Amino acid sequence: MLEEKLENWVERFKENKYLNGSLFIRYHDKILLNQGFSFANWEHHVSNTATTKYRIGSLTKAFTALAIFQLHEKGKLNVNDNITKYIPAYPNGDRISIYNCLTHTAGIPNYTSFPDFWSTTMRLPSTLPQLIDSFKDLELHFNPGSRFEYSNSGYAILTAIIEHVSNMSYSDYILENICRPLGMVNTGCDDGIQVVPHLASGYSYWETPIHSAYADLSFPLGAYGLYSTTEDLHLWDKALSSSQLLPKELTDLMFSPHLSSYACGWVVSDISNRRCLHHFGDISGFSNEFLRFHEDNVTIIFLSNIDVTPVTQLSREIANLLFGNKIAIPPLANAIPITNLSSFTGMYRFENQETTLHITIDRNELYFIVPKRYGVRNKFKLIAIEHQSTKTTFVTEMIHEQLTFYYSSSNKIEQVEYKDYNNNRYIIRKES
Repeated sequence: MLEEKLENWVERFKENKYLNGSLFIRYHDKILLNQGFSFANWEHHVSNTATTKYRIGSLTKAFTALAIFQLHEKGKLNVNDNITKYIPAYPNGDRISIYNCLTHTAGIPNYTSFPDFWSTTMRLPSTLPQLIDSFKDLELHFNPGSRFEYSNSGYAILTAIIEHVSNMSYSDYILENICRPLGMVNTGCDDGIQVVPHLASGYSYWETPIHSAYADLSFPLGAYGLYSTTEDLHLWDKALSSSQLLPKELTDLMFSPHLSSYACGWVVSDISNRRCLHHFGDISGFSNEFLRFHEDNVTIIFLSNIDVTPVTQLSREIANLLFGNKIAIPPLANAIPITNLSSFTGMYRFENQETTLHITIDRNELYFIVPKRYGVRNKFKLIAIEHQSTKTTFVTEMIHEQLTFYYSSSNKIEQVEYKDYNNNRYIIRKES
């Protein structure tokens, strides 16, 4: 019954072309799904498979955290040490501990939030010392250890400490001490220069997949610089559930939340009414989600190479399905003919919000322009799937979203309901 429900869910999402990437699902000791969907490379129509490699973004932080705890176990450092012990010239370093950096409680400004990062800095090569110099003299946002604030800068510092203490590059340390012992032969640090066989290309979306904004890969390293596959991450998942790489007491500390739901490289929270260790990761067209329900012996890994793929929402829907919670199967995106397309066009605004959406006509097709992650606007084709005297319903291409236009008795659009891919429902009103 469970496998049939999962098969039906996957088949509908596949039919509607809502799945992009590789999806791995383990339920107890059985792998229910390990499959690729859509294209690893759209230019050459190379398909995603179970062995396609993806840049995993901030899923990297869990590897960095484990490396730190390994070095702690070997006596090379102590997670409670202040960072000045390893980076002597760092301002306020005598107030900031390694553990603060691991748990995002150091107060160090996040370099990826700087105003010029996305437009300029992200595209420029940098050494790790240069990267740290870009934020080390900035005022701390709060007293270290007093609260949580996500910061890639702290993980850049952890990267430097790993390299200093181990006398190895970050890439070599991860390969020698984590990947090779586990047989993770398809995982490594992507510098953007060396050719990585079977690595997917990353895309964004505007009517069709487009190239994502370029990101130089010389500096992400321990913050968000690794690539992997679902199968390798399954090996990683199994190792984390044992004492293969780290004693249990240190593993427990690494997985213990501090000040917030964030532990060390993992978020710990309830999903589907179960305790879950999880993390989201994204980088230049790649979007990833990793859910570990350790007590329930369930793992869900979704790696995508199109940044609009709602991996977080889809992974949680799968978790709900596995744990017997109610889920909704999207309607089949079979197009029906619609006349008078111009009646739907214009700018729409959310009730009680400043956010605007646009519906346009291009090449005699309706398109929906809407802000998604980080406020970036994406453009999706609208597909009419239902038309009655009282309403017309459209779904979007690529992601599961829905617009329903309701008509008055005089056949004018009276109200519009927008349901996004998180199943949030909004009333939007036409302004022009």
